[in-house]
Amino acid sequence: MSHSKPLQYSVLGPLDPSPSLCGGLVGCLACLIALPLACAGMLCCCAARGGERAVMTARGKRWDATLSRWVIDRLDDEAAEVGLLPRNDDDILKASGEEGGVDGGGGPTSAGGEAAAAAAAAVRVRETRYYDLLGVSVDAPESRIRKAYYVEARRWHPDRNPEDDEAKSKFQAIGEAYQVLSDEKLRGIYDRLGEDGLSGDKTEAATAAIVDPSLVFTFLFGNDSFDDVIGRLQLVTQTLVGGSPELAGTFTRDTMVELERRRVVRLASSLRDRLRRHVGGDVSGAVAEWRAEGERLVEVRYGEQILNTVGTTYKLVATQILGSWSEGLDAKMKATGMQVDAARNAAQAAQKQQQRGGEGDAAGEGGEDALPAMIEIMWNITVIDVSTTLREVVMKVCKDACVTEDVRTKRARAVLELGTLWEGLKTSSVGPDRSVRNLYASATAAAMEAALDRARKGEEEEGMSGTAGD
Repeated sequence: MSHSKPLQYSVLGPLDPSPSLCGGLVGCLACLIALPLACAGMLCCCAARGGERAVMTARGKRWDATLSRWVIDRLDDEAAEVGLLPRNDDDILKASGEEGGVDGGGGPTSAGGEAAAAAAAAVRVRETRYYDLLGVSVDAPESRIRKAYYVEARRWHPDRNPEDDEAKSKFQAIGEAYQVLSDEKLRGIYDRLGEDGLSGDKTEAATAAIVDPSLVFTFLFGNDSFDDVIGRLQLVTQTLVGGSPELAGTFTRDTMVELERRRVVRLASSLRDRLRRHVGGDVSGAVAEWRAEGERLVEVRYGEQILNTVGTTYKLVATQILGSWSEGLDAKMKATGMQVDAARNAAQAAQKQQQRGGEGDAAGEGGEDALPAMIEIMWNITVIDVSTTLREVVMKVCKDACVTEDVRTKRARAVLELGTLWEGLKTSSVGPDRSVRNLYASATAAAMEAALDRARKGEEEEGMSGTAGD
């Protein structure tokens, strides 16, 4: 089966390069929801594939659900290879041509060259209504936009069309289009985000436009405190991709598999390091470190829920490795049940959201009703994602062919103890500050601050570059 086609996040239709918040969540759910159901289905065919499994296991191999093939784990080698790649995966996630601006032109070009340039520019913009109102192409220089406005404004001016409401509306729309397209900054925002990126009076960027949704998700579910425990959530990755037309058009299943492979290897390397003290014999020292780390993590946004999910997953996977056949099967059924429950809860929340008739902005009209449902979808998607990924992480650590069988067993026992500890840790924070709405507002504020800080740094770098050029 070929995986060369662009990845579709929704079974309902083609990927929207710039999905709404709720639409993106439903799409991500559709992508992940098959995982637990597939796992449940695999239980039914285990007997049929028992012979193959026995042969592969005898050869020291295990089934890697990320890569969908039998593998021999060699964590040292894999970690060294992934360590040479960009930590933020910019080699994949940075859209080609993203830095380029609109070429003002001026030089002689062929008709074919102009058509190609216009087509390329059209792909880069979110919507074209303002350009259509003025009758110009999306790569038109400022001089052409100004001339088009002059022509269209005269044509639809109310003085030339008295008592014509349609002409009045047209004249106002043309003025609004020119106001945006004649301003380099506003035009850039419009090209990237459309009218949603502009304030109500179209004179500045909308507040929400400068906030990266992936940052909101990241800050909401633990900030970056859990980076070496759960990595970058698939929800965040898909938001990054959905917000980039260049990436959305070329992103394939193979690309997603590669990103997940890197994530698993990085997390396995971190988990191996976290277990090292316990494996080395200093059990009490390791447990004290884990407890201190857990008590810190449990206090961040959704920290208790994330840490407990991590702990439960660690415990269930370690039991599958260390326990008897019946204990392993019971643990596998519980792990699958956790994912199925999360998928069901997310689907029900999505259905409720659709029944309300709105994909409303969480902070805007209808937000009081929309927000809890969206957070419910996001959280249950996170449960499926984290539990699926961490299973592969634990397996890679505990099936590592680079160490002896004795070390692998010690690692599995350490994972079991770590999981039991983290599964039971609870936050000491209570009160209204821990409500869904306050947590979301806090995460949005943190994301806003991060975006502004990044913008300030960019301006400073440009200023320094300009000074150096002088």
